[in-house]
Amino acid sequence: MTASPLIQSKIIELCEALVADGDVKNARLQAETFLADESAMSLYREMATLGRALHQKQHHDEEPTAEEITRFNALQDRCESNPVISGFLTAQNVLSSVAEAVNAFVGKSLESGRVPSPEEMVKKGGCGEGCGCH
Repeated sequence: MTASPLIQSKIIELCEALVADGDVKNARLQAETFLADESAMSLYREMATLGRALHQKQHHDEEPTAEEITRFNALQDRCESNPVISGFLTAQNVLSSVAEAVNAFVGKSLESGRVPSPEEMVKKGGCGEGCGCH
């Protein structure tokens, strides 16, 4: 089923507001800066790949070696001290938070049949109301 013309129009308005928002613009710029920096991407990819490998080892009841843990911690420290990578991670959080807020409001509206108040949408521990798990 496709959305009615009114809903499509409001979705477009919401998207226009999102792309015009200063925080969203800044987050996109930080993400684009990261994506244009091959050395930052390579460092982050290396840390993430090793992190996944260590997680898989633990998942299969294998202990990571001291060398693997030391290497991962060193990579993590380098990533945390890299301003391009930390900017990217901040950008991811901002964009995810915006998407979660939109989804929560829409979900709560569909669930309750009315527009929820901002107070209803304030997270109260865990994942918050309006996430669909309550």
